[in-house]
Amino acid sequence: IGLYSVLRFCAISMDDALPLFMSTPVESGGMGFTTELIGYALLGQGVILVLHIIFLFPMLKKRLGPLGIFRIAGYLCPVVCLVTPTMRDIQPMVSNGVLWIFIYSYLFLKAFAFSSGFTSISILVNNSAPKRVIGSVNGVSQTCASLASAIAPAFAGNLFSYSLHTGSAYPFDFHLVFYVVAFTTCGMLGGSYILPDSLQSRYDESQPEDETTPSEGGSSRGSADRG
Repeated sequence: IGLYSVLRFCAISMDDALPLFMSTPVESGGMGFTTELIGYALLGQGVILVLHIIFLFPMLKKRLGPLGIFRIAGYLCPVVCLVTPTMRDIQPMVSNGVLWIFIYSYLFLKAFAFSSGFTSISILVNNSAPKRVIGSVNGVSQTCASLASAIAPAFAGNLFSYSLHTGSAYPFDFHLVFYVVAFTTCGMLGGSYILPDSLQSRYDESQPEDETTPSEGGSSRGSADRG
């Protein structure tokens, strides 16, 4: 649940900071994109996301399992965050065609990393508890994730605005918010290695029953002996 909340916080922070970063004037540290250009970029991200969920994720799940996919996402999410401000760094040095190739390559990596993380962690949460309490577990996880989602936009927006208004040098300029989010995602990566491999499959509800059966049998035999 904690890892799910961290992932949600980082994803919402990126979704909030990215349009701000793209729309900010070039002289202020942004990319100077119009609303139309930002729409083209985000539309491409949506197409990539749908294709990933339908075709790529099922194949990866069969080969790596949800825990393996979540760890891959844990490695990729910091990379995504660190690469984001690089789009502004290379913008003056490349043509528009090369820049858009870079942007869509970045968006593919972003969609793959965060979508894989969300889908796999949802499976892991469902695999962590027996059916009788899975509703409560999902309720708690969604509540914590919603709290993270509420905090993230204010955090990312204010930090990005602060970095621009202070006029600080690298890395406390427009890079700052993306570097802070990247550092946060590293905690998600570390936490993924604490999770047990048993989460690769559904919770085994037969095990507790096997453990209680001998004691129940022993109690009945003891009662019979005392009788």
